[in-house]
Amino acid sequence: MASTSEGAALTEQHRAAQQQITSDFLAEFLALWALLDSTRLDDTGPGWVAAVLPLVRRYRLRSAEAATAYYVGFAAAEAPTTPTPPPASSRPSLAEPAARPDRPPTLPRRGPRTPEPVRPSSRVDPPQVVARERRVRWDLDESAFEPRPDRQARIEIPDIDWAKADRAAQVSLTVTGPVGQKSKAARGKPLRLARDESFVEAAGAATRHVLTGGRQSLLTLVEGDMRAVGWIRVTDGDPCAFCAMLASRGAVFKEDSFSRSDPRFTGPGEFKVHDSCACTMEVVYSRQAAWPGRADEFHRLWRDNIEGRYTGAEARRMWRQLYERQRRDARRTDVA
Repeated sequence: MASTSEGAALTEQHRAAQQQITSDFLAEFLALWALLDSTRLDDTGPGWVAAVLPLVRRYRLRSAEAATAYYVGFAAAEAPTTPTPPPASSRPSLAEPAARPDRPPTLPRRGPRTPEPVRPSSRVDPPQVVARERRVRWDLDESAFEPRPDRQARIEIPDIDWAKADRAAQVSLTVTGPVGQKSKAARGKPLRLARDESFVEAAGAATRHVLTGGRQSLLTLVEGDMRAVGWIRVTDGDPCAFCAMLASRGAVFKEDSFSRSDPRFTGPGEFKVHDSCACTMEVVYSRQAAWPGRADEFHRLWRDNIEGRYTGAEARRMWRQLYERQRRDARRTDVA
């Protein structure tokens, strides 16, 4: 829910960055798919999973880094808290105290003193260090204060224990890869078709685990940000019915963001996604800010056609029918 054009632009840039991470990951994932021999799934399956897991971890870290950098920029645009320092001409010198307007300057009681010689030193004056550190929010190396374009602030991503996510990724890869392919072949599907379908399923599951890095990092950052009141889902331009339905709920505020999710929807976790899901999220700093993307459109569609008329599984079924019908009509209009 961006209040500024800069914040809205950063949200779109972040969504595109996560899509690029997905594309880069899939290029390497495709190369590793050759390790899974469809005629020897029991023998090659464990090795394939072991080869893919480090790739998932590496790109999950990239996703987390991109999300953290986005969060820092978005927070600076939407909720700046660091006061702008006064102009240099109005700031008192570190060497001389500022004159007090309620008291005239007094003359020194003693005669002039001979100033002590200035000894050259490579050390930075301590007061400058204190003042500088007070203005820095993130962990910067000392050279970051020098005007070098190749030097950037080191932004620390949230400290998250990914052990559970690693185990979940291992299970997903096993089920969608060797086990899924073996099951399809056992049901009579041609080997080539079973392999192609398993690739699509395994790739979708793997990308979900990759993008968990960015999603979980943002949730963790929002939870610890006293200025944030919650988050809101951001879809791509043509989301599936499931994601559009979740986006229709609008902002998820902190009082329920990190407990159980909206009972209208099913699925574990605070930010429910599916395999191959491209959704991201945006931090909410103001309840009056505009909703991102098509979220407000989806909210009106749910409110006018589903809310108060259907509940539970029937509501989800009617929503899917309504949304898919509108989606098909929109595509026909584009073609015409």
